Amino acid sequence: MHDLNQPVSDASDHVREARERAREVLGGEAHLGPADDWRRALVSARDAIVLIWLTWIGLHALADPPFAGALLIALSVGGALVAGISAARSVQAQVQYYLSELERERHEIRTNFDHEIEEIRVLYGAKGFQEPLLTQVVDVLGADDDRLLKVMMEEELGLSMYHMNHPLLVGAWNFVGAAFGALILAVPVALRPADFAHWWMPSATITGLGAASILLARASRRSVLESCVAAYLMAAVSGGVVYFMAQWLRTIQRV
Repeated sequence: MHDLNQPVSDASDHVREARERAREVLGGEAHLGPADDWRRALVSARDAIVLIWLTWIGLHALADPPFAGALLIALSVGGALVAGISAARSVQAQVQYYLSELERERHEIRTNFDHEIEEIRVLYGAKGFQEPLLTQVVDVLGADDDRLLKVMMEEELGLSMYHMNHPLLVGAWNFVGAAFGALILAVPVALRPADFAHWWMPSATITGLGAASILLARASRRSVLESCVAAYLMAAVSGGVVYFMAQWLRTIQRV
């Protein structure tokens, strides 16, 4: 027997998926969807790889000091902590903002219900609803405070209600991603002679950035080629700038 509710359910799922895609596109690569999305850990890993690459380039331009490996490991852990804390704070700020807006809107519904109903009428009138359908829609939405609250949050404030992971969990994801990406480059440099880093760092950076870029592209349904090219150009250009600036500053100090 055909389920009469199935078309409604399919339409609801389609709208939800469309909103999710729009949120991902508008968020850009640094925000591959909601701020607490696990895919941000891939961005943290990629950025950590670039950070360690740039640090080594600077050290290499300064004649490969013997403490280079130890510095890279220390910077890997410190950078990963910064990435984790930053991500956790970002999610915490969003949660606090959302809750404050939710409480404010709930208070307005309780204390100034007629005004909120009039706002709903204006919002849906702007969508093209006309009488008598407009009044019917407003009456249905206003009959339940929770439904009205949800509509006001989405229509008036543009805040969608969706599950958000705990800030500590988000911070842990980003810490692990950044630490993994950075330490893969840094640890071998600390354990091997200086000459080893001359081929290890370029090859490991290319491999690490390629892997992170491919995973990012597949997770966000973007072009793999574009993602890889962008990452390699970023590392190459910034690495070149760091190298030549370090060489120039070293020359100035000698003078």
